[in-house]
Amino acid sequence: MGIIRALLAVGGLFFAVELVANDRPVITSDFSEVQTKVKSIISDQIDAFNSLDVDRAYSHASASIKAIFPNSTIFGNMVEKSYPMIWNPKAFEFLSISGVRTGVVQRVLFTDQQGDIHFFDYVLENNGERWVISGVYMIQGEKGV
Repeated sequence: MGIIRALLAVGGLFFAVELVANDRPVITSDFSEVQTKVKSIISDQIDAFNSLDVDRAYSHASASIKAIFPNSTIFGNMVEKSYPMIWNPKAFEFLSISGVRTGVVQRVLFTDQQGDIHFFDYVLENNGERWVISGVYMIQGEKGV
């Protein structure tokens, strides 16, 4: 479990460096179109986890995430063990979305199988070809609201 937390911390560091290093704006199209794509990608990844199609879920990960978790099995094991509310949610709902310099942040409310509520920010970036998930961060202090 310690190695997973270390890898997640490194992943957050990669994301922070990427935010500082990347000056080009990525939202160049109509924002409502971006919102639709972002929700579709997140929904598909969650559906893939629910269907145990870890390869499909992994296909939505950015290159920086894939550098930390080099294959879908490792990635899937991390999500299943560390984020059971995302792996197998009772329900999820999209909340606010905002544009940032390098992409978008979509807040998602998850209800786990025990009925507890968890909030996560999904960070997505456009890699030049498509939108990919570059980080998922639990909003501290919101668990079990």
